[in-house]
Amino acid sequence: MTVSSTQRRVNPDRPMEIMLVDLDDCLYQQPGMAQQVSRNIQKYMVEYLGFSEDTVQEESRALYLEHGTTLSGLVNALGKTIDFDHWHSHVHWSLDYKTYIRPDPTLRKMLDGIPVKKFIFTNADKRHAAICLDLLGLTDCFSGVICFETMLELVGKYPDRVAKHNISPEGGVLCKPHPLAWEMALAHVDGDASVTMFFDDSPRNIASAHAYGIYSVLVNPNRIDTAYDCHIPSMHHVPSHLPWLTSVGDGIDHSREKDEEDVLVAAEETPVVVQA
Repeated sequence: MTVSSTQRRVNPDRPMEIMLVDLDDCLYQQPGMAQQVSRNIQKYMVEYLGFSEDTVQEESRALYLEHGTTLSGLVNALGKTIDFDHWHSHVHWSLDYKTYIRPDPTLRKMLDGIPVKKFIFTNADKRHAAICLDLLGLTDCFSGVICFETMLELVGKYPDRVAKHNISPEGGVLCKPHPLAWEMALAHVDGDASVTMFFDDSPRNIASAHAYGIYSVLVNPNRIDTAYDCHIPSMHHVPSHLPWLTSVGDGIDHSREKDEEDVLVAAEETPVVVQA
């Protein structure tokens, strides 16, 4: 697939009304927990789905890259029958959350200063999202959570629509970056792409949202060649990079970033083409 876009750091054409924010590695960044989740997935595939220990790491990653999540690939592509609660109990619910996640009052203040409806949009399950938001102290900053269970319900609600995309209406998995995920998510929150922002650490998800017409912000410590509207290292940088969105300061000294920012803005004036 070829994605071409002129990256820009400008105000969108219309005032934003909805803000969709990814959870893991975006709203908070904790590589240690992400690595543990990957290990849990591989262990589950070996113990319950018959995969070889010698190849499971490569196979799980291939499914993730091809289908958005390893679970989506297992169910939609390989036809595996999986009890989703059993899967999530091993992949997420067994995590020692308090070891990884702490309250973030600075982020809370920033989010409270953004006068639009805010929703979490995660491929993870509802319980995982609730635990993370509670530990971060951010639960009531959001109007709702679009999660694995939400998409599962929407797949069952619109069987004809999902069947066209080779997703079973009975237990099929729909997740980012599938284009249908944006349609379903926006319908769920009664939103329109032209007045919606999306924040995610995944270049694939960001490129997909960007192609759908959503104002897309890549939240990643590293600059990555993909289609987006703005890049920020973390959610704490929203005020400095998107000042039109909030007037709340982030408490970070950005004086050393000035020269780098000048270079980045100049670079964003040229098209970026990505092949994957």
